Amino acid sequence: MSLLSNFERGGSISKYAKHGLLLGLVVTTMAGCASMSPEECKAANWHQVGYQDGQQGENPQIINDYTQDCAEAKVVVDRIEWTKGFHEGTKVYCDPSNGYQVGVEGREYYGVCENPKFLKNYQMGKQEYQRQQRLNNLNAQIASLDDQISHEKDAKKAKQLREQRKDLAHERSQLLNPDVNMNINFKF
Repeated sequence: MSLLSNFERGGSISKYAKHGLLLGLVVTTMAGCASMSPEECKAANWHQVGYQDGQQGENPQIINDYTQDCAEAKVVVDRIEWTKGFHEGTKVYCDPSNGYQVGVEGREYYGVCENPKFLKNYQMGKQEYQRQQRLNNLNAQIASLDDQISHEKDAKKAKQLREQRKDLAHERSQLLNPDVNMNINFKF
């Protein structure tokens, strides 16, 4: 049973799930905020805008959004200056030490880096982000089951819920304490 289906039936939703839903709404809302006002278009230093976009690892296609927004204000985007700035900014963004941070924050990566160390670190960070997301999800599900168990009057149903909780707690334990596999070769 999903957390949402429990909520739809009038059940309570845990504080963990509320925070997850709120975070999802904030991220979804912020995803569409790449536009520029007419005033910003008129005042833009396109080299600097490109640099900032590159430094943030933005999708290079964002220039098309600027072009469309600024056309409405009758401003022509200087694509050459933006591109120069973007490439300079990606040099900062693509530092290998930034790769892990981008991944662990769950940020989107648009393939703007040629450095393989950045990508390796990004993938490690993304794995940690996914692990944390799963832990948050498990915690929310466990909290929801705890609530259901505490209110369940049917002993058979309560037992099923406890089994579900046990399985989720085991998975959570595995994520918190991953097995370490060591492969040692001895040469004589």
